[in-house]
Amino acid sequence: MNIDMAYFTERGKYKMKKNVMRILSIAMIVAIMVATFAGCGGSEVVRPTAVTTMTDLKDVSFTFTYGELKEVLPGDQLATLYENTNKKTDDREVSLSYYELVSKFGDKEYFPQIIALISEEEWTAFTANQQEALDYFNAKINEIKSTGIARVSYYENFWINHGDNVKFMNENGELVEGQDELKAAFRLYSDFALKDIGKYLMNISNEEKYQVKEDDEDKLVATAFNEDLTNIIYPLGEKTASTLSLADLYTDKNEETGIVTQPVYTSLVYTYVHDLDEDGNNAEYTEGNLEGEYIFVPSEIYRTINIAVKPEEASVKKAFTIREKEGILEQFKVAESYLKVNSFEIAFNPCKISAGFNAVNDQMTYATYEKNMVITANVTFTGELAKYGTVIVEFPCTSSLTYNFGWQVAENAE
Repeated sequence: MNIDMAYFTERGKYKMKKNVMRILSIAMIVAIMVATFAGCGGSEVVRPTAVTTMTDLKDVSFTFTYGELKEVLPGDQLATLYENTNKKTDDREVSLSYYELVSKFGDKEYFPQIIALISEEEWTAFTANQQEALDYFNAKINEIKSTGIARVSYYENFWINHGDNVKFMNENGELVEGQDELKAAFRLYSDFALKDIGKYLMNISNEEKYQVKEDDEDKLVATAFNEDLTNIIYPLGEKTASTLSLADLYTDKNEETGIVTQPVYTSLVYTYVHDLDEDGNNAEYTEGNLEGEYIFVPSEIYRTINIAVKPEEASVKKAFTIREKEGILEQFKVAESYLKVNSFEIAFNPCKISAGFNAVNDQMTYATYEKNMVITANVTFTGELAKYGTVIVEFPCTSSLTYNFGWQVAENAE
């Protein structure tokens, strides 16, 4: 629950101060009462209340046994999963959402082995709610954009993925000599150019809304509650944030691992706290082979929805803004002492959206839009590199825009 003090009115500040004093007074009274009656039987134990999701999206968690995972995971990873378990027998189970699997193990060489442990029934259930998940995302982001109900802070970054994927070619598509020197020059050039491209991406026009850090790299913008978000949330200039359908989403199969890219999936992550017994101690199981282990109840539930969009302009435009080429080209002029961009074409790789929600109250907490592109540009080298003349450079790049959403808290009654 976010409250930005900069948005309080003077009356609101006074009311908050008065409420704080009222709370402190009540706290002192309670403390005195507790001290007074401490010798008369003690105070009642306040047990944690287990929370549940407000909307059922049929989120699926996968069940694994200790015996299965010990054959796949390194010891330290296995111990982390079972850190709240005293007796680690082979049949002891643990549940993990797909989001947890990807975030914990997605970049590990043994990730395919973990996925292979998932039963066909579980995987079918996991992929069965894609329409519901997409509808839920569309409804929530569209409500925010159309009503301005949430306060929005946001920032956008652009970077070039340097490395082997940056290629310099002649008009016939053949690699030219001097790739390493050309890549070094291009990296220096892009470092200069990206500063102005970042400003262009953020469309800085209202300086009062922008708090620019001294390093001039990260830009942060903040709106007020109930502000018009037409030109804040993608697609800019549109009243609706997303018109994506399942037909616009991307799926693929990795031939090496056999893992299928899911076009949209939702996962729940729980935060657990100890349950308490009548004496205020951590409650324990009392029967079976679970004897002596603590009982936990969910205190928070966090939902993520991940969406992959087809690399086709018609689909990308349903949730993203695609900048005009002329505007981007203008920004590349900042470092023409190294090279000049004459023209370029943009092709898309699958673009991604990731959104987080407080699943207990259905409030969206953030949404990140990742626009993955491959740019093929006609460039002319200048200065010391003029000997290379005009070549074609192909490079992958990413534009990432993150929105963070804050929600109003009802004021205390007078």
